[in-house]
Amino acid sequence: MSYNIDFKNLKREIDLTQYAAFLGYKIDKKKSTRTSVAMLKDRSDKIVISRSNGTWIYFSVYDDSDNGTIIDFVKNRTNRSVRDIGRELEGWLGTNPQISNEFKPVKEKGFEPKRIERLFNYCKPAYNNAYLHGRGIPNELLRSERFFERVFQDQFKNAVFPHFKRGRVCGLELKGEHADLFVRGSEKTLWRSNRMIDDQILIIAETPIDAMSYEIIHQLKDGFYIATCGGFSKSQADMIRKLVSEFDWIKSILIITDNDKGGDKITSRLEILISSTDFAGEIRRHSPDKRGCDWNDVLNQLGV
Repeated sequence: MSYNIDFKNLKREIDLTQYAAFLGYKIDKKKSTRTSVAMLKDRSDKIVISRSNGTWIYFSVYDDSDNGTIIDFVKNRTNRSVRDIGRELEGWLGTNPQISNEFKPVKEKGFEPKRIERLFNYCKPAYNNAYLHGRGIPNELLRSERFFERVFQDQFKNAVFPHFKRGRVCGLELKGEHADLFVRGSEKTLWRSNRMIDDQILIIAETPIDAMSYEIIHQLKDGFYIATCGGFSKSQADMIRKLVSEFDWIKSILIITDNDKGGDKITSRLEILISSTDFAGEIRRHSPDKRGCDWNDVLNQLGV
């Protein structure tokens, strides 16, 4: 007897945030927005859930191969067949329990380039920024040739890190005492420092603040920085691959990820990604010596 499963309906109708909560995932309120919900489990798995064209989707912060719909979410965490997963989810849909009342309705994510450009026009270069000063980032660095007009601030004095696509601003990441998010309507690409004519090293950081901290500590003269701003997506992986493949000025690549499980996973993904290109230069990881630290931690411990 045939058993037809409406997978399309399962992907649309089952609230993935509630299902993840059922499996023990907890919401990370600081990293969640109106259009996405960040969830953690046992400090070893972190996912971001959103909706696109009515379908619930997710991606893993640490593994760019771990993404998709609720079917992929279950399949990547069990050894079960798609058919068995479908049967279980049909039962779930029949009961549709509310595991947690922490979640607000998730709005569908959409890129709004005109909104981002409009908001960016109100931002100013981040000089005398109290939040950045508190993180050990001085005005001298923000005014330096390497980082000039790569960091801004909004009217609330949040640090603003712009992302660009085809020469136009497409995303704004905010960092402040009460802000740690991408502005609604943003498209996440890569944050970049300015590039100098003598640069030979591509330096890949997790965050812009880590990149600037590393520069203060090590004072490299020929290093161009990019930051993934957390775990990177497939589109960001494609950007990094293109950067490595097309620019022959890059003689070596330095990965300056955090010394923790997240940094380990991002480093491994980057190494696999770069090995898939024809890049023949040195690839090296340089993380803080102490487990659990990032380069901004080191900067503040040194009191530079």
